[in-house]
Amino acid sequence: MPLPGWPADKDFLHKQTLEALAGVGDEALGQWEEWTGSAYHIRRRLSRKEQQAVGQPKDIRGTPEQQKRYEAVKRYLPDAAKDWKE
Repeated sequence: MPLPGWPADKDFLHKQTLEALAGVGDEALGQWEEWTGSAYHIRRRLSRKEQQAVGQPKDIRGTPEQQKRYEAVKRYLPDAAKDWKE
C-alpha cells in the first residue's frame, strides 16, 4: 500500500534511516549506503558485543521467521512506515 505523499525526499529518508540505526552496530567496522530512487538502505556491521549476542548472520528474508520478527518490531516504526512494502 503506497504511503500518502510518497515518494519521500531522499534526504528525509536518509535522516530517518540513520535515526533508526542510532546506537546499533559500529559504523567504523563497515557501513554501506544505497539510494534506490524510492528507498534508502543502510547496512552496518554489528559491534563485536552485538555479534556475540546474536551469533552468525542468517538470511531470513521471505521466511516465516522474517514475518514473525517484523510483527514483533512493527510497533516501534513510525505510523507512516507500518505495513509499507518496497
